[in-house]
Amino acid sequence: MSAFTLTDALIIINGVTLSDHANEVTVEDNRDAPDFTAFGATSKAVGKGLGDASIKVKMFQDFASGKTHATLQPLIGSTTGVVIEVRATSAARSATNPAALMTGLLFNYNMLAGGIGSPSMIDAEVKNASQSGMTYPTA
Repeated sequence: MSAFTLTDALIIINGVTLSDHANEVTVEDNRDAPDFTAFGATSKAVGKGLGDASIKVKMFQDFASGKTHATLQPLIGSTTGVVIEVRATSAARSATNPAALMTGLLFNYNMLAGGIGSPSMIDAEVKNASQSGMTYPTA
């Protein structure tokens, strides 16, 4: 069995590479499951509905210019979608290193979190904001 250990993910939000501040990322691409069960059925009939995608990133907070706060804070109040891209490694896109790419809106951003003597960790969640949904380009 082949297993993959995530050590070099690439995370780009609105054109800013934030990989060097992140230590956890989750890419989700889901579909609703509408129930099409009619009277007289003995089992449920479920179809595939609308898509829903999100990317969640856990990062170390940094208030320096061009870093996490400067990149994310303007997005939490914005209704304009931005491009977010995640790859398993920082290598170029390829068949063995596809990107998860979507235009999304930032819905969660906790500016400050942590305890005494601990790094301030922030969570950011970007949800799909376009009809394209999540795409997986290899070039």
